[in-house]
Amino acid sequence: MTNRSNTAGINFKNVFWLFLVVAMAACTPANLRVIKNPEMENWDGKRGRYQNLYPPRYGYLEETEYDRIDFLESHERRPHKYSLLEDPRGDIDRTLGYDPLKYSVAPDLKMLRQPAHTIQITWLRHASFLIQLGEEYQILVDPVIEELDGMVGLFGKYTEIGTLYADSPLATRDLPFEDGSWNPGRNQINIVAISHDHYDHLNYNTLKKLPPDTNYYIPLGLQREFPSRFINVTAMDWYTRDQLGDLTITFLPANHRSGRSMYERDQNLWGGWLFEWKGYRLYFAGDTGYGDLFKDIRNRYGEMDVCMLPITAWFQRHWHFAPEDALLAAQDLDCNALIPWGWGTWIMSFEHMLEPPRRLRYAFGQIQPENMELIILKMGETYFLDSSERLEDND
Repeated sequence: MTNRSNTAGINFKNVFWLFLVVAMAACTPANLRVIKNPEMENWDGKRGRYQNLYPPRYGYLEETEYDRIDFLESHERRPHKYSLLEDPRGDIDRTLGYDPLKYSVAPDLKMLRQPAHTIQITWLRHASFLIQLGEEYQILVDPVIEELDGMVGLFGKYTEIGTLYADSPLATRDLPFEDGSWNPGRNQINIVAISHDHYDHLNYNTLKKLPPDTNYYIPLGLQREFPSRFINVTAMDWYTRDQLGDLTITFLPANHRSGRSMYERDQNLWGGWLFEWKGYRLYFAGDTGYGDLFKDIRNRYGEMDVCMLPITAWFQRHWHFAPEDALLAAQDLDCNALIPWGWGTWIMSFEHMLEPPRRLRYAFGQIQPENMELIILKMGETYFLDSSERLEDND
Protein backbone atom coordinates (compact mmCIF):
# COMPACT_ATOMS: atom_id res chain seq x y z
CA MET A 1 0.00 0.00 0.00
CA THR A 2 1.40 3.37 -1.03
CA ASN A 3 1.76 6.09 1.58
CA ARG A 4 0.29 9.02 -0.31
CA SER A 5 1.28 11.60 2.29
CA ASN A 6 4.96 10.58 2.08
CA THR A 7 4.83 10.57 -1.72
CA ALA A 8 3.28 14.02 -1.74
CA GLY A 9 5.93 15.23 0.66
CA ILE A 10 8.72 13.86 -1.52
CA ASN A 11 7.17 15.40 -4.64
CA PHE A 12 6.78 18.73 -2.87
CA LYS A 13 10.45 18.70 -1.88
CA ASN A 14 11.47 17.87 -5.44
CA VAL A 15 9.35 20.69 -6.81
CA PHE A 16 10.73 23.08 -4.20
CA TRP A 17 14.35 22.29 -5.00
CA LEU A 18 13.66 22.45 -8.74
CA PHE A 19 12.05 25.86 -8.28
CA LEU A 20 15.03 27.02 -6.24
CA VAL A 21 17.52 25.90 -8.89
CA VAL A 22 15.50 27.56 -11.66
CA ALA A 23 15.18 30.77 -9.63
CA MET A 24 18.91 30.90 -8.98
CA ALA A 25 19.65 30.26 -12.64
CA ALA A 26 17.27 33.07 -13.62
CA CYS A 27 19.21 35.50 -11.42
CA THR A 28 22.58 34.55 -12.89
CA PRO A 29 23.86 36.55 -15.89
CA ALA A 30 24.25 34.47 -19.06
CA ASN A 31 27.91 35.29 -19.68
CA LEU A 32 29.30 35.66 -16.18
CA ARG A 33 33.01 35.83 -15.42
CA VAL A 34 34.43 35.96 -11.90
CA ILE A 35 38.00 37.16 -11.39
CA LYS A 36 39.31 36.34 -7.92
CA ASN A 37 42.55 37.34 -6.24
CA PRO A 38 44.03 34.22 -4.62
CA GLU A 39 46.19 36.38 -2.36
CA MET A 40 43.29 38.43 -1.01
CA GLU A 41 42.28 37.71 2.60
CA ASN A 42 39.56 40.24 3.34
CA TRP A 43 36.70 37.93 4.34
CA ASP A 44 35.90 38.05 8.04
CA GLY A 45 34.67 34.54 8.68
CA LYS A 46 33.71 35.22 12.29
CA ARG A 47 31.43 38.12 11.35
CA GLY A 48 30.47 36.68 7.96
CA ARG A 49 31.30 39.74 5.88
CA TYR A 50 34.02 41.47 3.90
CA GLN A 51 36.24 43.97 5.68
CA ASN A 52 38.37 46.94 4.67
CA LEU A 53 42.06 46.29 4.03
CA TYR A 54 43.34 49.53 5.55
CA PRO A 55 42.19 51.27 8.73
CA PRO A 56 40.76 54.74 8.09
CA ARG A 57 42.64 57.70 9.52
CA TYR A 58 39.50 59.31 10.97
CA GLY A 59 36.56 58.03 12.98
CA TYR A 60 32.82 58.74 13.07
CA LEU A 61 32.11 62.46 13.59
CA GLU A 62 35.82 63.19 14.03
CA GLU A 63 36.56 66.82 13.17
CA THR A 64 39.58 68.82 12.02
CA GLU A 65 40.35 72.54 11.90
CA TYR A 66 38.37 72.82 8.65
CA ASP A 67 35.16 71.97 10.50
CA ARG A 68 35.51 75.18 12.51
CA ILE A 69 35.41 77.35 9.37
CA ASP A 70 32.09 78.78 8.21
CA PHE A 71 31.83 78.36 4.43
CA LEU A 72 28.28 79.74 4.13
CA GLU A 73 26.97 83.20 3.36
CA SER A 74 24.63 84.80 5.87
CA HIS A 75 21.59 84.35 3.61
CA GLU A 76 22.33 80.61 3.36
CA ARG A 77 22.13 79.95 7.10
CA ARG A 78 18.79 79.22 8.76
CA PRO A 79 17.85 76.70 11.47
CA HIS A 80 15.90 73.69 10.27
CA LYS A 81 14.62 70.54 11.96
CA TYR A 82 15.22 67.22 10.17
CA SER A 83 13.52 63.98 11.13
CA LEU A 84 15.82 61.37 9.56
CA LEU A 85 19.26 62.97 9.52
CA GLU A 86 19.36 65.21 12.56
CA ASP A 87 22.72 66.83 13.24
CA PRO A 88 23.61 66.43 16.93
CA ARG A 89 25.57 69.71 16.71
CA GLY A 90 22.52 71.67 15.54
CA ASP A 91 20.75 71.65 12.17
CA ILE A 92 20.61 74.19 9.38
CA ASP A 93 18.57 74.22 6.18
CA ARG A 94 21.06 72.38 3.97
CA THR A 95 19.58 73.52 0.65
CA LEU A 96 18.94 77.19 1.46
CA GLY A 97 20.37 79.33 -1.34
CA TYR A 98 21.22 76.33 -3.53
CA ASP A 99 20.01 76.61 -7.13
CA PRO A 100 20.99 73.51 -9.12
CA LEU A 101 20.57 75.39 -12.41
CA LYS A 102 23.61 77.50 -11.49
CA TYR A 103 25.69 74.34 -11.21
CA SER A 104 24.39 72.55 -14.31
CA VAL A 105 24.94 73.00 -18.04
CA ALA A 106 23.35 71.43 -21.07
CA PRO A 107 25.79 68.77 -22.30
CA ASP A 108 27.21 69.04 -25.78
CA LEU A 109 25.35 66.06 -27.23
CA LYS A 110 27.07 66.37 -30.61
CA MET A 111 30.49 66.09 -28.97
CA LEU A 112 29.33 63.17 -26.84
CA ARG A 113 28.01 61.29 -29.85
CA GLN A 114 31.04 62.09 -31.98
CA PRO A 115 33.96 62.58 -29.56
CA ALA A 116 36.31 65.34 -30.67
CA HIS A 117 38.97 64.67 -28.03
CA THR A 118 41.20 61.77 -27.06
CA ILE A 119 39.58 61.55 -23.61
CA GLN A 120 36.27 63.09 -22.57
CA ILE A 121 34.98 62.95 -18.99
CA THR A 122 31.47 64.24 -18.38
CA TRP A 123 30.04 64.59 -14.89
CA LEU A 124 26.35 63.74 -14.97
CA ARG A 125 25.50 64.17 -11.28
CA HIS A 126 26.42 62.70 -7.88
CA ALA A 127 28.81 59.78 -8.68
CA SER A 128 27.75 59.30 -12.30
CA PHE A 129 30.33 59.90 -15.03
CA LEU A 130 30.53 59.25 -18.74
CA ILE A 131 34.14 58.52 -19.72
CA GLN A 132 34.87 58.36 -23.45
CA LEU A 133 38.17 57.06 -24.79
CA GLY A 134 38.50 58.04 -28.40
CA GLU A 135 35.47 56.87 -30.34
CA GLU A 136 35.92 53.31 -29.17
CA TYR A 137 35.11 53.07 -25.44
CA GLN A 138 32.05 54.51 -23.77
CA ILE A 139 32.30 53.96 -20.00
CA LEU A 140 29.50 54.77 -17.58
CA VAL A 141 30.55 54.83 -13.94
CA ASP A 142 27.86 54.41 -11.26
CA PRO A 143 25.08 55.67 -13.54
CA VAL A 144 22.01 56.84 -11.60
CA ILE A 145 20.00 58.72 -14.21
CA GLU A 146 16.52 57.37 -13.58
CA GLU A 147 14.54 57.35 -10.33
CA LEU A 148 16.08 55.35 -7.48
CA ASP A 149 14.91 51.75 -7.56
CA GLY A 150 13.50 49.47 -4.88
CA MET A 151 11.72 50.59 -1.73
CA VAL A 152 14.17 53.47 -1.38
CA GLY A 153 13.01 54.91 -4.69
CA LEU A 154 9.36 54.25 -3.88
CA PHE A 155 9.27 55.93 -0.49
CA GLY A 156 12.56 57.86 -0.23
CA LYS A 157 11.26 60.75 -2.32
CA TYR A 158 8.93 61.64 0.55
CA THR A 159 11.83 62.14 2.96
CA GLU A 160 14.33 64.99 3.14
CA ILE A 161 17.32 62.72 2.43
CA GLY A 162 15.61 61.00 -0.51
CA THR A 163 14.46 64.17 -2.23
CA LEU A 164 16.18 64.78 -5.56
CA TYR A 165 17.49 68.33 -5.87
CA ALA A 166 19.16 68.15 -9.30
CA ASP A 167 17.85 66.47 -12.43
CA SER A 168 20.24 64.56 -14.64
CA PRO A 169 21.50 66.86 -17.43
CA LEU A 170 20.62 64.17 -19.95
CA ALA A 171 18.25 61.22 -20.15
CA THR A 172 19.41 57.63 -20.44
CA ARG A 173 18.19 57.56 -24.05
CA ASP A 174 20.52 60.50 -24.85
CA LEU A 175 23.66 58.59 -23.85
CA PRO A 176 25.99 57.76 -26.76
CA PHE A 177 25.52 54.04 -26.13
CA GLU A 178 24.75 52.15 -29.31
CA ASP A 179 23.76 48.55 -29.74
CA GLY A 180 26.52 46.93 -31.79
CA SER A 181 24.14 44.35 -33.22
CA TRP A 182 22.12 47.16 -34.79
CA ASN A 183 25.12 49.22 -35.88
CA PRO A 184 27.90 46.71 -36.65
CA GLY A 185 29.92 49.27 -38.57
CA ARG A 186 30.50 51.38 -35.45
CA ASN A 187 33.58 50.28 -33.52
CA GLN A 188 32.18 51.08 -30.07
CA ILE A 189 32.44 49.15 -26.81
CA ASN A 190 29.88 49.96 -24.12
CA ILE A 191 31.00 49.56 -20.51
CA VAL A 192 29.35 50.11 -17.14
CA ALA A 193 31.48 50.02 -13.97
CA ILE A 194 29.76 49.85 -10.56
CA SER A 195 31.72 50.79 -7.43
CA HIS A 196 29.30 49.27 -4.90
CA ASP A 197 25.65 48.40 -4.47
CA HIS A 198 24.31 51.39 -2.51
CA TYR A 199 21.23 52.90 -4.12
CA ASP A 200 22.94 56.15 -5.10
CA HIS A 201 25.56 54.17 -7.08
CA LEU A 202 23.71 51.13 -8.47
CA ASN A 203 20.47 51.88 -10.27
CA TYR A 204 18.77 49.07 -12.17
CA ASN A 205 16.19 51.49 -13.60
CA THR A 206 19.04 53.07 -15.57
CA LEU A 207 20.88 49.87 -16.44
CA LYS A 208 17.86 48.14 -17.97
CA LYS A 209 17.58 50.94 -20.55
CA LEU A 210 21.09 50.39 -21.88
CA PRO A 211 21.91 48.22 -24.94
CA PRO A 212 22.01 44.45 -24.32
CA ASP A 213 25.64 44.18 -25.46
CA THR A 214 26.87 46.43 -22.63
CA ASN A 215 29.80 45.06 -20.63
CA TYR A 216 29.20 45.27 -16.88
CA TYR A 217 32.03 45.35 -14.36
CA ILE A 218 30.91 44.84 -10.78
CA PRO A 219 32.45 44.08 -7.36
CA LEU A 220 32.96 40.46 -6.37
CA GLY A 221 29.84 39.05 -4.72
CA LEU A 222 27.39 41.34 -6.49
CA GLN A 223 27.03 38.77 -9.27
CA ARG A 224 24.77 36.73 -6.94
CA GLU A 225 22.03 39.32 -7.25
CA PHE A 226 22.75 40.83 -10.66
CA PRO A 227 19.74 40.15 -12.93
CA SER A 228 20.05 37.72 -15.82
CA ARG A 229 18.97 40.36 -18.37
CA PHE A 230 22.54 41.68 -18.24
CA ILE A 231 24.39 39.12 -20.33
CA ASN A 232 28.03 40.31 -20.19
CA VAL A 233 29.03 40.58 -16.54
CA THR A 234 32.49 40.45 -14.94
CA ALA A 235 32.73 40.35 -11.14
CA MET A 236 36.15 41.35 -9.83
CA ASP A 237 38.11 41.01 -6.61
CA TRP A 238 40.34 43.78 -5.27
CA TYR A 239 43.63 44.25 -7.14
CA THR A 240 42.49 42.20 -10.14
CA ARG A 241 42.41 43.41 -13.72
CA ASP A 242 40.78 42.60 -17.02
CA GLN A 243 41.74 43.41 -20.59
CA LEU A 244 39.15 44.62 -23.08
CA GLY A 245 40.89 45.41 -26.35
CA ASP A 246 43.66 47.88 -25.47
CA LEU A 247 41.82 49.01 -22.32
CA THR A 248 42.92 47.65 -18.93
CA ILE A 249 40.30 47.72 -16.17
CA THR A 250 41.39 47.23 -12.55
CA PHE A 251 39.22 47.00 -9.44
CA LEU A 252 40.80 48.62 -6.38
CA PRO A 253 39.91 48.69 -2.67
CA ALA A 254 38.26 51.53 -0.75
CA ASN A 255 37.42 52.24 2.88
CA HIS A 256 33.67 51.80 2.75
CA ARG A 257 30.94 49.15 2.98
CA SER A 258 28.15 47.55 0.93
CA GLY A 259 24.57 46.36 1.26
CA ARG A 260 21.14 47.40 -0.01
CA SER A 261 19.37 46.30 3.17
CA MET A 262 20.20 45.77 6.84
CA TYR A 263 20.19 42.01 6.24
CA GLU A 264 22.98 41.85 3.65
CA ARG A 265 25.66 44.10 5.05
CA ASP A 266 29.09 43.77 3.41
CA GLN A 267 28.24 40.57 1.55
CA ASN A 268 29.87 41.88 -1.62
CA LEU A 269 32.84 44.14 -2.20
CA TRP A 270 33.10 47.89 -2.70
CA GLY A 271 35.88 49.86 -4.32
CA GLY A 272 37.14 52.05 -7.13
CA TRP A 273 38.07 51.60 -10.79
CA LEU A 274 41.29 52.29 -12.66
CA PHE A 275 41.10 52.62 -16.44
CA GLU A 276 44.42 52.45 -18.30
CA TRP A 277 44.45 53.26 -22.00
CA LYS A 278 47.23 54.41 -24.31
CA GLY A 279 49.43 55.54 -21.44
CA TYR A 280 46.63 57.36 -19.57
CA ARG A 281 45.45 56.39 -16.10
CA LEU A 282 41.97 57.47 -15.02
CA TYR A 283 40.92 56.66 -11.46
CA PHE A 284 37.43 56.71 -9.94
CA ALA A 285 37.59 56.10 -6.19
CA GLY A 286 34.01 55.23 -5.30
CA ASP A 287 32.84 56.13 -1.79
CA THR A 288 35.77 55.91 0.62
CA GLY A 289 37.41 57.24 3.73
CA TYR A 290 41.01 58.40 3.80
CA GLY A 291 43.85 56.04 4.73
CA ASP A 292 47.09 54.50 3.53
CA LEU A 293 45.48 52.61 0.67
CA PHE A 294 46.01 55.50 -1.77
CA LYS A 295 49.75 55.42 -1.28
CA ASP A 296 49.58 51.69 -1.91
CA ILE A 297 47.63 52.22 -5.12
CA ARG A 298 50.22 54.79 -6.25
CA ASN A 299 53.07 52.39 -5.50
CA ARG A 300 51.41 49.62 -7.47
CA TYR A 301 50.18 51.51 -10.54
CA GLY A 302 52.01 54.83 -10.79
CA GLU A 303 50.79 58.41 -11.01
CA MET A 304 47.27 59.20 -12.16
CA ASP A 305 46.30 61.55 -14.95
CA VAL A 306 42.77 62.14 -13.65
CA CYS A 307 41.31 61.32 -10.23
CA MET A 308 37.55 61.44 -9.72
CA LEU A 309 37.13 61.64 -5.93
CA PRO A 310 34.14 62.15 -3.59
CA ILE A 311 33.91 65.15 -1.26
CA THR A 312 30.67 64.70 0.75
CA ALA A 313 29.09 63.03 3.80
CA TRP A 314 32.14 63.40 6.03
CA PHE A 315 30.23 62.96 9.28
CA GLN A 316 30.97 59.29 8.52
CA ARG A 317 34.59 60.18 7.99
CA HIS A 318 35.77 56.58 8.26
CA TRP A 319 33.69 55.85 5.13
CA HIS A 320 33.67 59.17 3.26
CA PHE A 321 36.10 61.92 2.30
CA ALA A 322 35.97 65.42 3.62
CA PRO A 323 37.13 67.73 0.79
CA GLU A 324 40.62 68.07 2.28
CA ASP A 325 40.82 64.26 2.54
CA ALA A 326 40.18 64.03 -1.20
CA LEU A 327 43.00 66.48 -1.75
CA LEU A 328 45.38 64.43 0.43
CA ALA A 329 44.42 61.26 -1.45
CA ALA A 330 45.03 63.06 -4.77
CA GLN A 331 48.49 63.98 -3.55
CA ASP A 332 49.15 60.38 -2.50
CA LEU A 333 48.11 59.25 -5.97
CA ASP A 334 50.14 61.93 -7.79
CA CYS A 335 47.03 63.11 -9.62
CA ASN A 336 47.55 65.59 -12.41
CA ALA A 337 43.87 66.59 -12.34
CA LEU A 338 41.34 66.24 -9.52
CA ILE A 339 37.63 66.15 -10.36
CA PRO A 340 35.37 66.13 -7.26
CA TRP A 341 31.92 64.59 -7.17
CA GLY A 342 29.05 63.68 -4.85
CA TRP A 343 27.64 67.14 -4.09
CA GLY A 344 24.55 68.90 -5.40
CA THR A 345 22.15 66.01 -6.00
CA TRP A 346 20.84 64.75 -2.66
CA ILE A 347 21.19 65.73 0.98
CA MET A 348 23.82 63.15 1.90
CA SER A 349 24.97 64.39 5.28
CA PHE A 350 24.94 67.26 7.78
CA GLU A 351 26.77 69.75 5.57
CA HIS A 352 25.10 72.40 3.44
CA MET A 353 24.76 71.50 -0.24
CA LEU A 354 27.30 74.18 -1.26
CA GLU A 355 29.89 73.54 1.43
CA PRO A 356 31.84 70.68 -0.24
CA PRO A 357 33.11 72.58 -3.33
CA ARG A 358 33.82 75.71 -1.31
CA ARG A 359 35.71 73.77 1.32
CA LEU A 360 37.68 71.99 -1.38
CA ARG A 361 38.69 75.28 -3.04
CA TYR A 362 39.77 76.62 0.33
CA ALA A 363 41.83 73.50 1.12
CA PHE A 364 43.40 73.62 -2.33
CA GLY A 365 44.46 77.20 -1.71
CA GLN A 366 45.87 76.34 1.71
CA ILE A 367 47.76 73.19 0.68
CA GLN A 368 48.72 74.38 -2.83
CA PRO A 369 49.61 70.96 -4.22
CA GLU A 370 52.25 71.01 -6.92
CA ASN A 371 51.55 69.85 -10.47
CA MET A 372 47.84 69.33 -9.80
CA GLU A 373 44.86 70.98 -11.48
CA LEU A 374 41.54 71.31 -9.64
CA ILE A 375 38.62 70.78 -12.03
CA ILE A 376 35.22 71.51 -10.43
CA LEU A 377 32.77 70.57 -13.14
CA LYS A 378 29.15 71.55 -13.40
CA MET A 379 26.65 68.74 -13.92
CA GLY A 380 26.64 68.07 -17.66
CA GLU A 381 30.06 69.64 -18.23
CA THR A 382 32.91 67.80 -19.99
CA TYR A 383 36.62 67.80 -19.17
CA PHE A 384 38.88 66.60 -21.96
CA LEU A 385 42.45 65.59 -22.70
CA ASP A 386 44.13 65.25 -26.07
CA SER A 387 47.04 63.06 -27.14
CA SER A 388 49.11 66.14 -28.02
CA GLU A 389 49.06 67.07 -24.33
CA ARG A 390 50.40 63.63 -23.46
CA LEU A 391 53.24 64.07 -25.95
CA GLU A 392 54.09 67.47 -24.46
CA ASP A 393 54.18 65.97 -20.96
CA ASN A 394 56.63 63.31 -22.09
CA ASP A 395 59.03 65.74 -23.81
